[in-house]
Amino acid sequence: MINKDALNATQLEIAQRISNAAKEGDQESFEAGLQEMFQNIHDQIVNEAEAMKDVSDATILAQRGVRQLTSDERNFYTNLIDKMKAAGSTNPMNALTNADKTFPLTIITQVMEDMKQEHPLLAAVDTVAVTGLTKILLNADGGDNATWGALESAITKEIDSAFKEIDMTQNKLSAWMPISIDMLELGANWLDSYIRTCLSEALAIGFENAIVTGTGKDMPIGMDRQVQDDVTIVGGVYPQKDAIEVTDLKPASYGALVAQLAVNEQGKSRAVRDLILVCNPQDYYKIVLPATTIMTPDGKYVNDVLPYPTKIIPSVACAADEAILGMGKRYFLGVGGKRGIQFSDDYKFLEDKRYYKIVAYANGRAKDNNSFLRLDISGLKRLIPEVITVDPSDF
Repeated sequence: MINKDALNATQLEIAQRISNAAKEGDQESFEAGLQEMFQNIHDQIVNEAEAMKDVSDATILAQRGVRQLTSDERNFYTNLIDKMKAAGSTNPMNALTNADKTFPLTIITQVMEDMKQEHPLLAAVDTVAVTGLTKILLNADGGDNATWGALESAITKEIDSAFKEIDMTQNKLSAWMPISIDMLELGANWLDSYIRTCLSEALAIGFENAIVTGTGKDMPIGMDRQVQDDVTIVGGVYPQKDAIEVTDLKPASYGALVAQLAVNEQGKSRAVRDLILVCNPQDYYKIVLPATTIMTPDGKYVNDVLPYPTKIIPSVACAADEAILGMGKRYFLGVGGKRGIQFSDDYKFLEDKRYYKIVAYANGRAKDNNSFLRLDISGLKRLIPEVITVDPSDF
């Protein structure tokens, strides 16, 4: 995948518009944003390919995001290019009629690695590549202690009751990806860079929206949703958690928030690890940064300082004036599927571009209701260091 630093600064702004359109159900703006993002990626890759047309060293190419393909991947892309070219501009719909439309698993695995590298939220959660997975088992009891006793049916029943089966029937996430004729001329390696970059960026936006605030209706259940056993689900939609007002992130206040995560739904204590604080990118600079920045005695600023080890992650999926606090690995995201690239007779095709549908399947949810908190940070104040005068006689 190409270096994200090489993409122009408008990419984040485009991603924010795509995310907003997805939340508002504005399909027209969503698709327009995706096409603008894909065009951005297309232009950058074509420019890089032109600048490196005389470079053949695999190491140098790899440093620029042009990875070496496996034999299966090369066969897949070569076949795809041949079929697209053979179809001709007058009949692009036949391009994939006889082509293998299934991505090799190694491409999907690499796309997931690309997403994790470029999107910290996807690296922070428990993201797993799955194929055909329909259910997962979660430890509903939360305890790690074994129980001694006689071998009898009551013990088996107790063990069975400690696990909860979660339906992970996968939901479809898809987007339209243009593949231009000039992209086909660049060859398999550059087409791989383009497709993986488009896939990772488009899918990452969809995944982040689902991870943060997915309703559960035809999509994963977000971190900001209630998932306890007795939750009331209306029309397939899980209700949002009540937002906790936060005005400062000092030890006492922050410790009280973390303490809520330190017990499971059954009230049993557990260790708090892999803590993340997810906020909107603009809120990070306007609200969170001032509240988590200190000045050292030598006059240097240190950012993202919190009383308990926490990774702060800006995400366009997070609503303004809100944040999510929780244990990242307590969110499970299963990603899989076999459909890869498809075409549709319902989509308009241009003479110089052929649009194909990229499809992925995924589902996810918090492993229990106490794993994440929804915060209202609209009133969060900047950090003002406190000076405490101590009387030596007190010691």
